[in-house]
Amino acid sequence: MAHHNLRDGDAVVTTHGFVFYVFGYEHPRDRYHGFLKYVPEDHAPNFDLQWLPVTWQMQGTTLLRPTELYSPQGYPRLVESFRNHYREYAVHSEQLDRWMITIPRRLIARVHRPSRQLMRLERRGPSDPLEEKALALTDLLSRTAGISHAHLGVHGSINLGTHHEGSDIDLAVYGASSFRKAKAALTQLESRGALTLKRGDRIDAKRLNRGVYQDEDFVVNATRLYSEIHTRPRTYRPLGPVEVECRCASARESVFRPAVYEVDGCREIGGDRDLDDVKEVVSMIGMYRDVAAEGEGIRARGVLEEVEEPGKGWLRVVVGAAQPGEYLDWTP
Repeated sequence: MAHHNLRDGDAVVTTHGFVFYVFGYEHPRDRYHGFLKYVPEDHAPNFDLQWLPVTWQMQGTTLLRPTELYSPQGYPRLVESFRNHYREYAVHSEQLDRWMITIPRRLIARVHRPSRQLMRLERRGPSDPLEEKALALTDLLSRTAGISHAHLGVHGSINLGTHHEGSDIDLAVYGASSFRKAKAALTQLESRGALTLKRGDRIDAKRLNRGVYQDEDFVVNATRLYSEIHTRPRTYRPLGPVEVECRCASARESVFRPAVYEVDGCREIGGDRDLDDVKEVVSMIGMYRDVAAEGEGIRARGVLEEVEEPGKGWLRVVVGAAQPGEYLDWTP
């Protein structure tokens, strides 16, 4: 069965039982970019990875979750495991000159979409306290923000049906406009004492999308509406590592993953290359979504890439290519 129009955050179970999350919105014709989340216990010996001391259950299968996957140390081991044992998932990108782990469409057995899972939960009602709280938070957010339930979904373990004690509530909001309304609503709800937002570190204090509701941790993230997905023929060519300082010209696309910050006035830190053509800083790392606002400064270390579309080209800095020392920071 062909599975079309999957979006960032949709969960996929393959014929091998691997659980992936679809990443982003640009994909080859025969496969999706994604990141591995869970591995069936029976397949774990084929991976040179460390596993969390917790297991998950899905339809009678015991699942394990790696402690880390996409660090500069972990990703090469993951690629090697797939190349040695599950070759069909590994693809060498000629443009980027590196191996990538992908989800072949022909190997997709099931898809768990957050929007549809929320509709299922609303129809049948909650089966446990966590689902009950997830539905209550979703309804509260919808009413306070004035956004339709059709623009909301449940991510994570509730979407997969693998949640247990200690699982959190992971909500999706579809569309940039609805997401910004949802974030404003979270602040309103905190002022009323309905929930508490986390400010324990600098990123949480800036993003204000994580908190605690009725003693349960929650997080709210954005997914593009189909009308917000604009894919164009593009080629990418890596030019090597770079560290830059820029001004954020627009953060409209930063709420999604990948997070795209339009920038100008870039200069190289510790170098003298001409970076006037750098027009974007792009983070593949989810925690750097929605952290810099228009007019603020951005500092980043990543890979400098040349981007070409028909009739135009520019440079971008990509953070999250499993390179040592990558980061994204902001200044007022």
